[in-house]
Amino acid sequence: MKVYTCALLVVVLIAVAKESSAAADCKYVGCLVNPWDPPRFTTSLVNGAEMSIEMCIKHCRDKKQQYAGLKGIGCGCGTQDDVDAMEKARYEDECNYNCRAGGGECGGSRRVSVYSTNPAPCKGRRELEVLSELTDTLEKLENAFKREMGETGDFEEEMREMEDMEADDKFEDEE
Repeated sequence: MKVYTCALLVVVLIAVAKESSAAADCKYVGCLVNPWDPPRFTTSLVNGAEMSIEMCIKHCRDKKQQYAGLKGIGCGCGTQDDVDAMEKARYEDECNYNCRAGGGECGGSRRVSVYSTNPAPCKGRRELEVLSELTDTLEKLENAFKREMGETGDFEEEMREMEDMEADDKFEDEE
């Protein structure tokens, strides 16, 4: 049982470290296909070599828009309706234009890298991702522990049997 407690602590610490390092990516909505008619996230700011994700997000936040979309050196702003009217690209790497400043992806051919201008909604989404990763990691640790201990049956049942055996041993010691 102590092994599980230690393993859980390690996993939680790893998840917290991942959460803090991924905070900058939290606003990313995805690589979306920008249809021709009507075009979504039409360019409202062009800033050549200085274009960055942060600059576009700030620009759209100042315009009271929910989303910022980047394509090359251009930045456009949009609403939830714009995001809903678009579809996710089949592959995330279809947004393969590098941002000129600050790194990251700034769209692709007929593709827009879309970011939320409000970090609050994506915090919950990121927490769900971390929780999912944590659950997967715990499951892997449990399976590794079972293999290490040579356990083949139902893990919970074996743990109950071990606890019952320990309780019986304590009872016999007291007699």
